[in-house]
Amino acid sequence: MNILIFEYITGGGLVGEALPATLVNEGKLMLNAVVEDFSELADVQVSIMRDYRLQRNPCVNDEHVVSAEHDYVEVIDTLSSHVDALLIIAPESGNILSSLCEKYSNRGFMLLNSTAESIALVGNKLDTFEYLQGYGVSQIPTYGIENIESVEADRIIIKPKDGVGCENIHLLTTTQHLSDAINLGEMKNYIIQPYIQAQSASLSLLCWQGKCRVLSANIQKLIETDDSLKLKECVVNALERNDFIEFSKKLIKSLPGLKGYIGVDILITNNEVLLVEINPRLTTSYVGLKSALGTNPAEWLLQTFAKQELPEIIATINASVTVEVGAERAA
Repeated sequence: MNILIFEYITGGGLVGEALPATLVNEGKLMLNAVVEDFSELADVQVSIMRDYRLQRNPCVNDEHVVSAEHDYVEVIDTLSSHVDALLIIAPESGNILSSLCEKYSNRGFMLLNSTAESIALVGNKLDTFEYLQGYGVSQIPTYGIENIESVEADRIIIKPKDGVGCENIHLLTTTQHLSDAINLGEMKNYIIQPYIQAQSASLSLLCWQGKCRVLSANIQKLIETDDSLKLKECVVNALERNDFIEFSKKLIKSLPGLKGYIGVDILITNNEVLLVEINPRLTTSYVGLKSALGTNPAEWLLQTFAKQELPEIIATINASVTVEVGAERAA
């Protein structure tokens, strides 16, 4: 089986633009982990794409350089005509991930991603909040920037509707600061949430048609800096995953188009779990899964799409693994 893995940041998605070092590092972490996992599977050959400005990836033999003259989509078009499966790792912002999944669905190979429609929905935090209100999923209250008067909190968070993790987050404390932030421009595409002091965490899920397996429950260590939040590290499998099964089942049942690996950011308060956002793709937490559970998550992912059902997953160990991030995106 030939599998093409396209990671947007390192794979040519930013050709013609600057390459942010923090995002490159995170992209490499995820790409190297999933390439290594797929390469361990019998009869699986992995190929990737590489931005010409980056050094050769030592984790794979078959890589295709995307030069300054190339359009990365055209490169995917060419390579995907010779593969059995395609895995896309790309941001939801700007509809990048949903557009790619729409383009490469029903192409005669397995697309190891969620449906474009579900990605577009969960990629918009306000639409997701309003949609899930009808399904009884506990969430952080979320408002459009025009409803600023509705937010009752000492501290608030402003972030893009389609932002990824901690990207472009403003953590504010006063009405004056809030007024200043709104005048920054393009705030019509931002949302407001109350800042809640709680344990920041994430869930790594394997999903198929409204059902899911909780692979791990992870602690996120965030730091405040320059009126913003940044993820310092993620401790994979630090929490008891069985404690989050019912929450995960309710959430994924309401979103049957989510398939394969899904990351879910949550807050854990004294008496409930609150949804922060859904990441319909590989996340940084994936990097520590194999070491934490002792089994290969790429095998589970491939089995899910090949057999169109969730596999029974048996962990051979139960360890916590710390993934150093040092980037601006949550896991």
